[in-house]
Amino acid sequence: MERRYLLGNEAVGAGLIAGGLNAAFGYPGTPSSEVMEFLIGNAPADVYVEWSVNEKVACENAYGASLAGGRACAVMKHVGLNVASDAFMTAAYTGVVGGLALVVADDPAIHSSQNEQDSRRYVSFGRVFCLEPSSGQEAYEMARESFALSEQLGLPVVLRLVTRLSHGKSDVRADIPDERRQPCGFVKDQARYVMVPANARQAARRLTGREKLCEEEADRSRFNRFDGKQGSDTVVIASGLAWEYAREYRDISGISVSLLKIGTYPVPAGLLHEALASHKTAVVLEEVDPVVEEIVERVARTANPGIAIMGKLDGTVPRHGELSVEAVGDILSRARGQVAGKKSHPVSLPARPPVLCAGCPHIASFFLLKRAFGKDAVFPGDIGCYTLGVRLGAVDTCLCMGAGISTGTGIARMEPDRQVVSIIGDSTFFHAGIPALINASYNRGNQVIAILDNRTTAMTGHQPHPGTGMTARGEKGKEIDLEQLCRACGADLAVTVNPYAVKETGAVLKKVKEASGVRVVVFRAPCFLLERRRRTAKVSVAGDCKECGVCLSLGCPAIEPREKGSKRPVINDLCVSCGLCVQACPSGALKLGKEGGGQG
Repeated sequence: MERRYLLGNEAVGAGLIAGGLNAAFGYPGTPSSEVMEFLIGNAPADVYVEWSVNEKVACENAYGASLAGGRACAVMKHVGLNVASDAFMTAAYTGVVGGLALVVADDPAIHSSQNEQDSRRYVSFGRVFCLEPSSGQEAYEMARESFALSEQLGLPVVLRLVTRLSHGKSDVRADIPDERRQPCGFVKDQARYVMVPANARQAARRLTGREKLCEEEADRSRFNRFDGKQGSDTVVIASGLAWEYAREYRDISGISVSLLKIGTYPVPAGLLHEALASHKTAVVLEEVDPVVEEIVERVARTANPGIAIMGKLDGTVPRHGELSVEAVGDILSRARGQVAGKKSHPVSLPARPPVLCAGCPHIASFFLLKRAFGKDAVFPGDIGCYTLGVRLGAVDTCLCMGAGISTGTGIARMEPDRQVVSIIGDSTFFHAGIPALINASYNRGNQVIAILDNRTTAMTGHQPHPGTGMTARGEKGKEIDLEQLCRACGADLAVTVNPYAVKETGAVLKKVKEASGVRVVVFRAPCFLLERRRRTAKVSVAGDCKECGVCLSLGCPAIEPREKGSKRPVINDLCVSCGLCVQACPSGALKLGKEGGGQG
């Protein structure tokens, strides 16, 4: 038994390896990325690990590996399951051969996502089995057992994580890994695997039968347990991390409440019936949607019709955001008719709104696009570092991966005389932008598409993508040329520019603006965090500064106003000497000088 100090995501990775993983596929997305990063760095060399082009492809690859007898996983964040849902839903119909685990990380409180959806809804929709850990140790154990459980049920198994568990660290006791078995190979079975209507109808009936197996497994699972307190009239029903908060609060406060731990979906009907029948009040704790609470409401009709049920549906538990030990204490105090405890008051810290890094090529790209196309242009945006362009007035929409192009196409249809410039990143373009570009080209659209190519998937930790030519484990793959790809997708014009070459790129953008049709401009410059250049000089401010404010409008965190309300800049120590502000300054007051200069 080995003791390790791991992130929750790393514990999942260790559990997958221990459970006999043969192949892993994923797409980076906070808060899930570290699962794959751990596998890349720690899985044996004969375990195949891949950053896939998107979550649908990752899910389908893992499904294929399962059909060939391999134990496989697909890793994604919650909105990635939207992308993978087509494959996910029908995989439940065909069933699996080798164990298939879908690791999905939800984001309560929306720390780094565009919504707060609950992946357990997909579990119910797809009629599969789900495990939800309450700790790093349990994350390891559930991940390890997920493959065998998937094979036993003949279904994909979802491992639902949440941000605080994914990114929290704890001691994890790891077992000696199981000996990985060799995949048996794909055995043809058209009636099972080819989902034409006649076969799908039979598969639907088989899936209904597997639902019964899932319910039986939930009733006997060690991840569900009931801790009844004699004399208590209140039971706390808590799932996942919420159970850990409830247990900790009970231990600290000494209150007498029973605890029912929910670690699976379906929920354990027998334990739930027992808990409801023997109490007067039930408090349901869970993060995001009232999934468990809705089940509790149904079961209570027969188990104990008079029981008072408190949770998200009646407002006792907040509908949105995360729980905590303190929040659970307040909830339980109110539920028991007591005054909530005194709240802690953490020290107030200065606001730190997210900004693009000093020297980021996206700052240069946004400056050039705004100058070329004007304030009246519409800039539909996408998911990535460049979403932070909203603070620079260069991102007008952000819906989901790939939507920047499609949204722009729709806007241009309604306003044909208005400049529409869709902004998308290189990794996001490979993920979901290609169909949108083909659609715009095929239907003779009229818009500009700016692909901000910083040679990596920067926001989630600099993972490679098809445009880099590198695979997940640093091996050489085939590099896909963005400009050639865009031409093949029907773009009327495709050109690559250097965003730091302000004069030259400005001239190109003028021609792009004057043209018509679907026009693609690839702004190519590596992420500065990858470059890690040694700064040899620092921008300084000369005495002839006209205080026009152009440099401040760039949004570079290395440029600050000398004093509040002033337009005269001061260059701080974040400066990386990219030279953008020097080129943008209309009066020539900014110059690359010796290290240590910079005061205006």
